[in-house]
Amino acid sequence: MSKNLDPANFQKIKVANAIAIGGMIGAGKSTLTRALGNNLNADVIYELNENDELQNILLKRLYEGDETSAIAFQVYFFCTRFENYRQGVLNHKLSVFDRTIFEDRLFAHQNMTADPIMFGFYDAMWHDKTKELIYSIGVPKLYIILDLKWDEFKERIFKRGRDSEIDNFSVNEPYFRSLHNVYVDYLVKTCQIYGINYLILDSSLPTEKQVDIIMDKIKSEKLFDVV
Repeated sequence: MSKNLDPANFQKIKVANAIAIGGMIGAGKSTLTRALGNNLNADVIYELNENDELQNILLKRLYEGDETSAIAFQVYFFCTRFENYRQGVLNHKLSVFDRTIFEDRLFAHQNMTADPIMFGFYDAMWHDKTKELIYSIGVPKLYIILDLKWDEFKERIFKRGRDSEIDNFSVNEPYFRSLHNVYVDYLVKTCQIYGINYLILDSSLPTEKQVDIIMDKIKSEKLFDVV
């Protein structure tokens, strides 16, 4: 048998004591993250830090079409999210995450289409960190994928009132549509590739109902120690 094909040379994917909630912008991830974290008495790690001035500046410039800022934003956000995930998982307590780095690659692919060289640099970094995550840190034990309809997406974007999203919506609509068209399928395929248990939820359901469905899955499959 070739040494490369020896089963002893294959690394086993590590599973962390974590739940990830992913989905399109405006799908209600933060709301569900908070509710599920409270229900499970788990640590909660949110995607956005409203007090992060650099993040807010880069996000604003991204939506304004600044390609240089878009690249900087993707790299900065990816590195920040990876470190937040690593720190959250290493405390060994059940943690609920608002997105993971698995979703960052999708955003980067959409935002860096005009600069394939920079995307190649980013992609190499992403694969390197992803390898560390799946083999050393651990993939989430459960990935909740929120499925958001396009009309509901538009309604939520304008309702939550972030100037950077609303002021440039017409310019960014093709970008948003492109993300929306592939988001759920991308996450499902990602979970299948890395053997992550996942659940697709209709984002239009009330948060309480979403939590009930998740808890039913957790209990029926004995994913975590819950009462």
